[in-house]
Amino acid sequence: MATPQLVSTATQTFSTILPSGSISAFLGTPPATLKDYYIASYFLFRFGMKTDPIHGSPVSPKRPPPEAYVSETNGPAIIVSMIASIVVMLLITSIRLGIRLFNRGLMMGLDDLFIIPGIILAVAWPALQICAVVYGGAGKHMYDVTYEEYSYFKLYANVDKLLFFLAVGFIKLSICFFNRRLTSITSKPWRIFNNCFIAALVAYILLALFWCIFQCNPPYAGWNIIRVAKELKHKPQCISDNVVGSGLSVIHALMDFGLLSVPLIVLWKVQMNWMTKARLFFVFSIGGMSAIGSVVRQVEQERLKGDILFNFVPLQNWTLIDLTFGVVAASLPILSAFIPKSWKSAIGSKKSTQPSNGYFKKSGHAKLQSGRDGRIGKGSGTESDITRTDVIELTYQDKKDLGWDNVSDDTREVAGSLEIVGGSHQARTTTWVGQAK
Repeated sequence: MATPQLVSTATQTFSTILPSGSISAFLGTPPATLKDYYIASYFLFRFGMKTDPIHGSPVSPKRPPPEAYVSETNGPAIIVSMIASIVVMLLITSIRLGIRLFNRGLMMGLDDLFIIPGIILAVAWPALQICAVVYGGAGKHMYDVTYEEYSYFKLYANVDKLLFFLAVGFIKLSICFFNRRLTSITSKPWRIFNNCFIAALVAYILLALFWCIFQCNPPYAGWNIIRVAKELKHKPQCISDNVVGSGLSVIHALMDFGLLSVPLIVLWKVQMNWMTKARLFFVFSIGGMSAIGSVVRQVEQERLKGDILFNFVPLQNWTLIDLTFGVVAASLPILSAFIPKSWKSAIGSKKSTQPSNGYFKKSGHAKLQSGRDGRIGKGSGTESDITRTDVIELTYQDKKDLGWDNVSDDTREVAGSLEIVGGSHQARTTTWVGQAK
């Protein structure tokens, strides 16, 4: 039975009868449970109001009259899109890692290692969005959401914000390590550039971690609204969500365009059949969808105003596009395998004559022959069982002719990724194999 009590909240002390129900009430109506009461107190505290929480908290928009009320939700559409994204990200990354682990000619690289935490965090984001729909009322109008649902949504939203920025940070690290592998044997400035970019990405991940966790003082004020209502006697000092989100998003978008430009610049300087170059530009430009998503996501974040749980769907969709295409971009060499074979025949590429025992590996060093015109070998077209490898032909020389002991570790790493393709062991053509190590 409910009994009169002196209740101290973050706003002031009231002599009231605490609600004792078990089913949470809708926002804007009198609270039905003890949790409802403290969540209503949080809303009043947040809006600077000093009325008794037992009468409920204001909500915008207000519930329409019964004759004008229409029940609508974006929840099912959100769940479908999140499941589709999870399937795509897991499928692409599983194929990529499967090629690494089970192809005898390939080995795991740093780009493969960093995609693992990236994909875990990336999949966790839509998974929590599904939880926000099921338990947090995401996709509903504010007047159709209960007090307890809103508290769960607030928690999931803050956790998801942290997961998103950490995920894109690790995905970018994977792409940057691939870029370093791609450019490390072309020139020293590229190696310095990629190393500096890696350092910047590490700093970005640490900034996102610190900024999201310690956005408020005390830190729990950004995560536990019931505790805020129970314990705090003054309004917590918090950095605005727009400041944190916009700051990290702008850096994220700029880094997206920086990472995307590296392989495009390298390919532009390589002499190859223009149709081959167009195909490769198309594959790498798929990563541009992530960059576009990061920009539009920022625009949608600025446009988000009232009725947040219902109107945040465009922001959520562009965030999902940003995240999904980021994961796909990190596995671009795999995508090359799915380019239709008709493209290959259209450019008149010729299949290499394979030895009876298929591909064979030979220890050696690939020497790039580059001139002032940026020419690196010549275009080629060949295809392995899974991964398209027709990118750049290189000239092969035996390691004893080059003084292998004096070669840098990065050059050894890239040289180890080159497979000799030809009709005999005297073949002199090597082929760049995606991200192979």
